Amino acid sequence: MTMILMMAAALPTPQTAPVAAAAQATTAPTGLQTGQQPQTTPQQSGAQQPGAQPEREREPSGGAGGAAEEEGAGEDIVVTGSRPRGSVVGDIPPDQTLGAADVRSYGVSSISDLLTELAPQTTSGRGGAPVTLLNGKRISGFQEIRDIPTEAIERVEILPEEVALKYGYRADSRVVNIVLRRRFRAATVEADARLSTEGGRTAPEGELDLLSIQRDGRANLHLEYSEASALLESQRNISAASNDEGTANFDQRAYRTLLPQTRNFEANAVYATPLLGTSATFNGTLELADTTGQFGLPVVTLPGDVVRRLEDGFSPLTQRGSTLTGHLGTTLNGGLGQWQWSFTGNYDRVESDTRTETGVDASGFAGDPNGTLVASQFGVLPANRARSTSSTGGGDLLLTGSLFDLPAGEVTTSVRVGASTSDFSSRSFRNATNSLGDVSRDIVNGQVNIDLPIASRSRDILSPLGQLSANLNVGVDHLSDFGTLLTTGYGANWSPIDGVRLIASATDEESAPSAQQLGNPTITTPNVRVFDYVRGTTATVTTISGGNPLLDGFERHVKKVGLTLKPWSARDLSLTANYVDTRVDNPVASFPAATAAIEAAFPDRFVRDADGELIGIDTRPVNFARTEQSQLRWGVNFSMPLKSKIQKQLEAFRAGTGPNPFEGLRPPGGGRTPGGEGAGAGGPGAGGPGAAGPGAGGQRGPGGFGGGPGGGRFGGRGGGGGRLNFAVYHTWRFTDRVLVAEGGPSLDLLNGDAIGSSGGQARHQLEGQAGYSNNGLGARLSVNYRTGTTVNGLTSAQDLNFGGLATADLRLFADFGGRLDWVRAHPWLRGVRVTAGISNLLNTRQRVTDATGATPITYQPDYLDPLGRSVRVSIRKLFF
Repeated sequence: MTMILMMAAALPTPQTAPVAAAAQATTAPTGLQTGQQPQTTPQQSGAQQPGAQPEREREPSGGAGGAAEEEGAGEDIVVTGSRPRGSVVGDIPPDQTLGAADVRSYGVSSISDLLTELAPQTTSGRGGAPVTLLNGKRISGFQEIRDIPTEAIERVEILPEEVALKYGYRADSRVVNIVLRRRFRAATVEADARLSTEGGRTAPEGELDLLSIQRDGRANLHLEYSEASALLESQRNISAASNDEGTANFDQRAYRTLLPQTRNFEANAVYATPLLGTSATFNGTLELADTTGQFGLPVVTLPGDVVRRLEDGFSPLTQRGSTLTGHLGTTLNGGLGQWQWSFTGNYDRVESDTRTETGVDASGFAGDPNGTLVASQFGVLPANRARSTSSTGGGDLLLTGSLFDLPAGEVTTSVRVGASTSDFSSRSFRNATNSLGDVSRDIVNGQVNIDLPIASRSRDILSPLGQLSANLNVGVDHLSDFGTLLTTGYGANWSPIDGVRLIASATDEESAPSAQQLGNPTITTPNVRVFDYVRGTTATVTTISGGNPLLDGFERHVKKVGLTLKPWSARDLSLTANYVDTRVDNPVASFPAATAAIEAAFPDRFVRDADGELIGIDTRPVNFARTEQSQLRWGVNFSMPLKSKIQKQLEAFRAGTGPNPFEGLRPPGGGRTPGGEGAGAGGPGAGGPGAAGPGAGGQRGPGGFGGGPGGGRFGGRGGGGGRLNFAVYHTWRFTDRVLVAEGGPSLDLLNGDAIGSSGGQARHQLEGQAGYSNNGLGARLSVNYRTGTTVNGLTSAQDLNFGGLATADLRLFADFGGRLDWVRAHPWLRGVRVTAGISNLLNTRQRVTDATGATPITYQPDYLDPLGRSVRVSIRKLFF
């Protein structure tokens, strides 16, 4: 929208004209988000556009300033209102926005690491994983952006679930929009190692990343290798007496793994370029993963029902798994007049192979049961094996734009159509029997979302209501094996006054189980320890996992009310609260724990011997009759900038009371020395939300020198310095009930019932984060707490108490680029960051006790958390 400002016949001076124009543009024009200031066009008004390079003052020709004034007198000055570059579509503003300095304050290496750190802010009460956008546009998959260094980020926006509808996604995920700098180039090398303070497990890792961003072009190559050693029961405080009672108390701890050995390799390549009037991105990923775990030595039943574990000449029972994952993706973005379109296409293939050794065959043994047992006397039973191949390909097209105008604003819509085909085949060999499975599925789907403006302050339409809009959406999926599934939803977005926003929505969704839930190969795993709630004891069982072809579809009904408060526009403080009520009919769930109610509802899933001992469980997924959940999740986010030592020295230099802190230093790749020529108002430290280093096509200064090379001339964004921030979130669950079967038991997971081995559902959960960074040094602390639960047994003597659990993680980091004296003495330190982190700082583990206060074998602390406290040290270097 364009506003025409009629100026007086004689303007004061050329320098004050932009200020006057900006003063008249404080009311956001139609189409801007609440609280968002219009951006002026520099060519027309002379005001600096956020992210643009400030021009030097030019003296009027001939030195006649009056001539310049006279030339512009009487002309209209046009101020064009527009959103910040890379903003999302629609009228819903972000719940939280992080600038480049905020991102740097987290001290993380990649977008993937950043989203892990932001998990409390991006968690949805509806359970969906965050939807990620790049520069306000869709991507083919998270692989496109996950490995991008955080130094390349200009800002991050976190938005509510309703924004996902505008991009063709379901309304069960919060949206994270990542806006990159216009220019960035760096090679990143990182090496780290994680080890447990109790010993027994080490996990080294190495990464190489190459990234180049040139406006609409981007190229990225990421290589990563990691491995972790196996952790054995003998390396932890697992009771030896608990191993294999009834088999001569044979100590199996040295032959059983708590954590398997793992090896992983990843390669990810991304190339983005303008193509035939569009913006095109191509992505390819290859991942290899191997795991090896041990489940103890074989067991054999000898004549006379003598049960023996075999040691001499025998290897532990082992389960080996390997997975090969390939991904190809593409994204095309373009425009048709005022309409924008986006196409995404993907092809994914996953091959997995699992081999499980089963033991020995004692049928030919005719010797003395009390004699020496050696491997030569037995034949080895064939191993169980499971293989699966999953391939999925498809694409969808999204069209967004305005249909027509109403008095309160434009009616906007997004229309998505897509199609996909998938095939999942499996083959398993178990108990000398081959089983084959094949599930194929073709899907054609579509979704329409419409936003209707009702009231508008800026247009003076029902202005006492503030800003009010309604939303309607409908989606249809036709599955070749499940028929047509319908999703409908509606909602309202209301901002009665600035700084207050209320969003209400309701969604009814029909869904089908995944191909993996239907057709995963059958895998048998021996010697698995579970707690038998029926007998109140720990049992060693053989579990069967895989897919269940008899699963039915399910329906989800969600109601949500969300409130966002930003009470002070001058403070980066926000409060959010979301109430979510969810009911799912006929839900698909992993098989629950071995409680009495569950065994009564699914008796064919449990195997007991003649003495009633539990010896087998079929854990393949099932349909429950219904689940009901309601919860309130609310939180506070606060961030405050801190003035760095560099900024203070630069202020003194500008005031003429101190030396240039950048004297003798040259920015990466050449250019002017910060603080020197051109360092005026647009120089180092001047920044702010719209300022940017040259990496973003912006200011020359290194206000964020400590951010690492590649962002600005010294690797940072103008307006750098330090940050102090914290976030606290509290989840309060009001109901969590499961109806196992119609007419069957109803389980209250908040009051004594459970469907999992980790107890019932905690009523309260707290997540807290605090961070400080300045002068190149930073610290972050994360704290999590959940309340305890109780699981009722058949009698009070069989009850289990799961204690509350509090954990804390601490991370310290040093960006040496933020220490000018060090960089001046040792230039190679520029771009170096060293990080030391401690997970589970206090080495706390959940305590589980029975009615007598004793801990059941299955719930020994080292079973619940084998790793315990761990330390991670990493060294990262950017080359440019």
